[in-house]
Amino acid sequence: MDTTIYFFLSMVYAFLLVYGVYVATKERWSIYSSFLLVVIAALFYDNTILAVGRFIGEGELLKGLNVPRYWMHAFFTPLLIPFALQILRAAGVTWAKTRLATYVVLAVTALVIIMEVIPLFDLSLKPVWQQGVLSYKRTNASGGPFMMTAVTLSILISSLILWRKLRWIWLFMGVLMMGVVGGLSIPFESKAIGNISELVLILSLFATQQFQSRVEV
Repeated sequence: MDTTIYFFLSMVYAFLLVYGVYVATKERWSIYSSFLLVVIAALFYDNTILAVGRFIGEGELLKGLNVPRYWMHAFFTPLLIPFALQILRAAGVTWAKTRLATYVVLAVTALVIIMEVIPLFDLSLKPVWQQGVLSYKRTNASGGPFMMTAVTLSILISSLILWRKLRWIWLFMGVLMMGVVGGLSIPFESKAIGNISELVLILSLFATQQFQSRVEV
């Protein structure tokens, strides 16, 4: 079942990536807005490798294909922090346009990336079967919860400000639903449900970007 879910998620991300590149080019997204497409590309790769793992089988090939999943996660996921800043800029939030806000956000983003990347220089993987999915998991210590806390908090703050300022509730709902859907992985013991929760957030971010592209503040 999880394999089917990963295939589905992979196809959704492929569509979002192609459509997103088209829209970003047409609407001339800012650099920070385009970071969302980088994250989508990473999630497309991640879910694709999880989907095809069982068909490739254990070995150096699959192990090698799994390695970029961890590097992409460390380098690209924190880019949602400056993306959250861009949401506030597009909403007309004055302080979000200051140099101080930019420097702080970039510093936090760099710090998060460094904290996630350092452990990867000693990356060790082992094959693991779970819910019919074959992947390679880390055997050494992974990065702490700081990254997900920083990313989620950044998006949550932006969603609340956007809701108050523009009456756009859907980003907040995306953050909320990500937590609800992600919590379902505990009783069901399915890692794929966690990936579905990521898609919920990405869809809300994508919808927010589209909304702001059409609204003048």
